[in-house]
Amino acid sequence: MKSLGIDIGSSSIKIVEVQSTSKGFQVSQFFEHPLNIAPGADQELEIIEFLRDFTSHYDPNQTRFVMALRQDRVAIRNKFFPFNDRIKISKSLAFELEEDIPFSSDNAIFDAKIVRTVGGGAEVLACAAPKIHVQNCLQRAQDAGIDPYLISAEGTALANVFEKWNEAPPALLAPAIALNDDDNRPIRHINLILNMGHTRTLVSAFEGNSLIAVRSVLWGGKNIAEAIAKKYEIPFLEAIKELQTKAFILTNKQGATFDQVTFSDTIAKSVREMARDLQLSILELKSEFNAQINGIGLTGGVSQIQNIGPFLTQLLEVPVNRTSTLDLIPNVLFERSVSHGAKAGVALGLAIEGFKKPRNPPLNFLRGDYAKENHQVKMFWEKWGHTAKIATAALLVLFVYTSLRESFSMSLAERTQEVLKSQAKTVAGLKGKNASENGIRKYIRENKKRAADLKTLASVANMNSALDIVKKINDAAPGKTAVTLDVHELQINDTQVALQGYVNSPQEMSLLQQSLANITADGQVRAQKSSLGSLPGKTAFSFSFNVDRGIQKVAR
Repeated sequence: MKSLGIDIGSSSIKIVEVQSTSKGFQVSQFFEHPLNIAPGADQELEIIEFLRDFTSHYDPNQTRFVMALRQDRVAIRNKFFPFNDRIKISKSLAFELEEDIPFSSDNAIFDAKIVRTVGGGAEVLACAAPKIHVQNCLQRAQDAGIDPYLISAEGTALANVFEKWNEAPPALLAPAIALNDDDNRPIRHINLILNMGHTRTLVSAFEGNSLIAVRSVLWGGKNIAEAIAKKYEIPFLEAIKELQTKAFILTNKQGATFDQVTFSDTIAKSVREMARDLQLSILELKSEFNAQINGIGLTGGVSQIQNIGPFLTQLLEVPVNRTSTLDLIPNVLFERSVSHGAKAGVALGLAIEGFKKPRNPPLNFLRGDYAKENHQVKMFWEKWGHTAKIATAALLVLFVYTSLRESFSMSLAERTQEVLKSQAKTVAGLKGKNASENGIRKYIRENKKRAADLKTLASVANMNSALDIVKKINDAAPGKTAVTLDVHELQINDTQVALQGYVNSPQEMSLLQQSLANITADGQVRAQKSSLGSLPGKTAFSFSFNVDRGIQKVAR
């Protein structure tokens, strides 16, 4: 079984293929397809065409296609429930999130990821996504010819790279202090992972190996490219190339040229804007969890800017280092490069979602109206429900009849033997042992054969021969002055006639077709594509039609 994680970004599509083996899982392939990011480009059409072509090489029965909603289209809140039963948590999500989400709960799909169980309760990442976004993602998949196994979210998918996803959520003993006691909350040590993309930066907060919060910052490489384009008055696409090939931030300006300093300051200014938004997210996390930020890891395409880690360390006063997502996963069958390790994170996490077990299930927004199983059962019952009711009633009648069948059968068998012997003697003149079932069958078989032979002879007595049909065709064809006819093939099979040859022009072919209609059984002559080769000055034709052979229908 294979699982394909499909990460559709704003500048490229990343796909990671993960295969299950007898010894576990292995990351077999990574693909990246750059998208046209020029202003006015139809990215949606490009995405659909690429996915349709790419996924056509996979057997849908042996492949799980996993997609995700953009993180800024999913509301995630950290909640604590006084119980840890998944079904109860699922039923309580809409009520718990009603005041926390910026859209109506009636138009949303809910799911939850259990972070850890604490005594009899559970810390949960409660997620909600508007139905319109789920519907749009599902429509995009259908347009691309994909039947998605599940639709997850970017943040929870990326967490699979850092969590022990194939194990159940950690189970902790109930703390001595109530978790809702704000005055005595313990300090929670948190590490952040920044996935820096083209238009957005994903902020994931981990306590140990457990994801406890996700934020989305509206900043990415596009902001830097726009700043470069404005500073140097160059086209946006050229600024993107400069960013991808030369981007750097100087940590020490001694010995640097004026152009290097200018280029570095342009990038640094844009990164400072992101750092301010990130500081707000950090303050929010500190307030919500009484958290201490111990370190920040960088991944994503923008994280490859030279010296961006040390620069952010100075701004945030927290150690910031690059993190390669592929280095955290064993059994990678392709070469681990810096670029692949930076860009593959979300796609890799989505591919892992396809293999998660019920003890730690994946986040899936294919629920409610979009649930594959429920929808199929509903459609099946709407189509076959009436038939099923009739079948049930028929089965009940069959059981009643079965209980009475034995007595009916014995009585009918005795009566049948008496009638059989009487009719054998009266009708067929059979006596003694010949007046048995086998004797009667033999008598009937012989007489049926004799009657069939007589009917066959009668039906073909006045049948027109093949030569008669040829004569009719010859008589019906126009004269030589009207049509120059060169017949190459004539087949007569029962009432079906096939005629091929050449005439001098399409007008002669039409005249011949009209003339032959006079001898057909239904008045129709069907023109077909001729198998004959083309000849100079000639028009090939092929007709088929039905004729009356004079065969009499025999009543059965």
